[in-house]
Amino acid sequence: MRNITVFRALSVSLAIGLLGTAHPAGAWEPTIVSVVGSGTGISEQSAARDPVLADLEISVTSRDPEHRRGEVGVAANRALRSLSLPRPVPRFAPPAARVRTLVGIDTWFWVPAFQWRPIVRIVAAGGVVVTLVATPIALQLLPGDGSLQVTCPGPGSPWLVPGSRSLCSHVFQRASTATAGGRYRAAVQAVWTIRWTSSTGLSGVVGPVVVSTPVSLLVAEAQAVLRR
Repeated sequence: MRNITVFRALSVSLAIGLLGTAHPAGAWEPTIVSVVGSGTGISEQSAARDPVLADLEISVTSRDPEHRRGEVGVAANRALRSLSLPRPVPRFAPPAARVRTLVGIDTWFWVPAFQWRPIVRIVAAGGVVVTLVATPIALQLLPGDGSLQVTCPGPGSPWLVPGSRSLCSHVFQRASTATAGGRYRAAVQAVWTIRWTSSTGLSGVVGPVVVSTPVSLLVAEAQAVLRR
């Protein structure tokens, strides 16, 4: 079990203040907002805990009685237990599910924009309110060909224009045909951070949390043939 150290926030971020903050269009659109606690009419009971978050626990520490760390800890961990992070649904160009990619060319990877939005949980317990925001911060490809993982700061870009470049891409140097099954066992990972604030002034960060989707990539080698 991982303990997360907390620190005193410079200002209190309440739920209304958080959700009412202005952001660039399309840059901050929460996919899920849940408010639970007494008086809300919504049950505090959550579904089965996300296995990716199973070993996470928020440990709240403070000597100031006004911080009410006990109530904050209960609310923060209820918010954490109710959280479920979506598994990335990767896309490739060339489209790996339909055709093979080739040695020596840029293989792009990305996830749909709807998967790249913060998730918000707001929990009340014992008279305190905790707001938890999970935000995706990076996308990674583990190519499976023995090379290092590729990390890009965002969801990647869909391939649209021939000859364009993307930070979310990888060039395979060897074909996968010599491997078991003839494909590389790769994975696409979304990296998340989870920040929480409380109405008593305590706050903290959980993560980074990595959510992975395995993929199977067929990489072939082609040779150009010149004809007159």
